[in-house]
Amino acid sequence: MKKIAILLFIFLCLAADTKVTIYPYIHWLSWIILILPFMIKDFIIKGFVISPLLYTGLFAFILGCLTSLVVAPNLETVIQILKFSLIFTTLYYFLFYNIFKLHSIITIFNLAVFVNALFLILGILNLIPTASLLTSDGRWGTILAFPGSLVKIGAIGIYINLMLMLLNNKKGNIEPLFILILSIFIVLMDGSRTGMLVLGLTMVIIPFQYFLVNNKNKTKVFIILSSMSFVIFISIVVLAPFILTSRIGNSFIKLFSASSFSNALESIDSIRFEMILSAFDKILKDPFIGHGAFSTVGGNGMVVHNTYLQVWGDFGLFGIVGLVSLYFGWIFMLPKILGKLQIIGLGLNSAMVCSSTLMLLYFVMNGMFHPYSTEFSEWIVFIIPLTICYQFYKYDLNEFNKN
Repeated sequence: MKKIAILLFIFLCLAADTKVTIYPYIHWLSWIILILPFMIKDFIIKGFVISPLLYTGLFAFILGCLTSLVVAPNLETVIQILKFSLIFTTLYYFLFYNIFKLHSIITIFNLAVFVNALFLILGILNLIPTASLLTSDGRWGTILAFPGSLVKIGAIGIYINLMLMLLNNKKGNIEPLFILILSIFIVLMDGSRTGMLVLGLTMVIIPFQYFLVNNKNKTKVFIILSSMSFVIFISIVVLAPFILTSRIGNSFIKLFSASSFSNALESIDSIRFEMILSAFDKILKDPFIGHGAFSTVGGNGMVVHNTYLQVWGDFGLFGIVGLVSLYFGWIFMLPKILGKLQIIGLGLNSAMVCSSTLMLLYFVMNGMFHPYSTEFSEWIVFIIPLTICYQFYKYDLNEFNKN
């Protein structure tokens, strides 16, 4: 029952914009119904697990929030502290009180890809109003996920199914290829420059992951990586006209044609550039103590679109130290994780752990271009891959292989 509840909660969170199309607090309501009862029960029965690194990061972050509340008391900061606390408690609960069945996680993520791709197709063909063009520059969204949220579903689908094709030794299964195609379709229809950029940067890691896991068969590694390089090259050539006229293509043209890097950033997105300058000004004036939730804004009144600068400006030095500890603490697990991957070689576990590290990289890099969130719909794409990596890190290989 608990596993079904968790999977349903994950799917609802991936439907990020149902809080707009259905009910503003749908994810918090689903958390109360689907997660909270099991959380309370497990805390009472199993007690509390001590995690010094996690506790330190959480303590520093909450301390930063509280000090900003003392300097600039306001109700909004109190609300955001409570929401952060509940999200971090859920992260703690998922990490230490649950063991995910990898097949189930793959199914629920792929279901989100399939449903959103289907909604896009139905909307594009004007059959059912399940998707529509939502921005003037050609970005599509569905009734479940608007532009910005939709691209994350596509990115997750690409990571999981590409790694399943490369690292899972199950033969004759065309489902990963089918979902991979749908995932690419979703990313292209969303049109997010940030999403495409971060996807491109993280793709560089995949050859190293493949070589690490399949290091015993160097001939196969060479053939696979050469084939991948050829396919990528042909894809770039074929898609070049589309890429050059797309939002991200125009951004790269401006980047390389500008006289300086700062001029390039300003020409690509002048509003975001101004936000960043405003955030730096605020932080330099008072780098130690923040001034409360959503106080780091640009001249246009919008919160700065950079999680790290926003947290530093809102919650001060303790806040940013705590956030960085939470966001990047998993890197300390990597040496042991990489060692285990070399031992087990190809298989479902390797595919899911490698795709989870890519999801984590996507999440922390995405923060460079977007404000922080206190919604489960944003944090779920960090909580789930972190839990998978931690379980692989912690448990004996034989025990992990059973799940």
